[in-house]
Amino acid sequence: MPLQQLKELWQLPKEEHESETYREIQEGIVFKGHNLWLLSAAMIIACIGLNAGNSAAIVGAMLISPLMGPVIGFAFGISIQSRSMMRLSVRNWLVMVSTSLLASSLFFVVTPFHYSTNELRSFTEGTIFDVMLAFVGGIAGFIGIIRKEAVKVIAGVAVATACIPPLCTAGYGIATLQWKFFLGGFYFFLINCFFIGLGTWLTSTLLGYAHFYKGHLPNRRKLSGWMTLIGVALLVPSIWLAFQKWTSQRFEYRVNTYVENIQAAFPDLVIVRHKAFRQNDEQFVDISLLNDSTDVAGTVLDAANSMDSSIHVIWHFAPDKASREAAKLRQEMKRMDSVLRRQDSLLRTLQSP
Repeated sequence: MPLQQLKELWQLPKEEHESETYREIQEGIVFKGHNLWLLSAAMIIACIGLNAGNSAAIVGAMLISPLMGPVIGFAFGISIQSRSMMRLSVRNWLVMVSTSLLASSLFFVVTPFHYSTNELRSFTEGTIFDVMLAFVGGIAGFIGIIRKEAVKVIAGVAVATACIPPLCTAGYGIATLQWKFFLGGFYFFLINCFFIGLGTWLTSTLLGYAHFYKGHLPNRRKLSGWMTLIGVALLVPSIWLAFQKWTSQRFEYRVNTYVENIQAAFPDLVIVRHKAFRQNDEQFVDISLLNDSTDVAGTVLDAANSMDSSIHVIWHFAPDKASREAAKLRQEMKRMDSVLRRQDSLLRTLQSP
């Protein structure tokens, strides 16, 4: 394929005039009236979804929320060197964040269900994968804006980058005074905002909006330095969290494989459940058996323990036969004692004048 045809194939034509793109982004920045009510409603819907484990509600909230407006506006303002757009974006971003945190905090104060769900916990650890999602989402979002059918793309980006659930998690942390949830959720939200903005800035700069350019910024190098510094500061925790998650999943996989190998090697062992955990840099697994201690030979346990010496096994057995028989006997004695007491009471009643 000739180079010219390849270039035309990947070219990004602007389907609308630059001034139309500017107007569209400018309108999306402002949070008042309809946008503010939509944001509040979306936050409540997302909180209900996170609290009840309802994925459909969470996705619906992300679709109707106008959260990305100030982020895209600030990045585009940097690209076209518009200080007024940057200031407007920052003001409305603060309004957006404070409204979101207030709505989510009030919901979790009012609701009687204050326990944390898996959905809430999942938005406390923003990893490098979420950074990549946000960055690519920012690129896709701006490409969607310059198209005539931008709504579909923006909706998809809003779901993929998941900006609303982390703010709900942060609000849950405020309402329940669990600062791990607040810090984790807000960090997740910050990396989404920054890297969506970075993708938007990069795409809008490469596409070029000469109609708004007023020459080169004298402090462009300083601006790039600040963006690099903030980006690295946000990246480091996400890489560490991704490593921690990978280590945990790898450990879980090793334990599951180990338990499967034990079951395959010793089919007479009836494994009910197992649970992996770490303690003092050592790896453990709790294994509960349906067998009682008299049914399992010590050599079998020793052989199972030696299959992976790096994992310490804690065995839990069902009550042995003698214990079960003794328990049944005690229960029967209590029942007979109760019957005798009732008969004695009845006899006393009959004998009384």
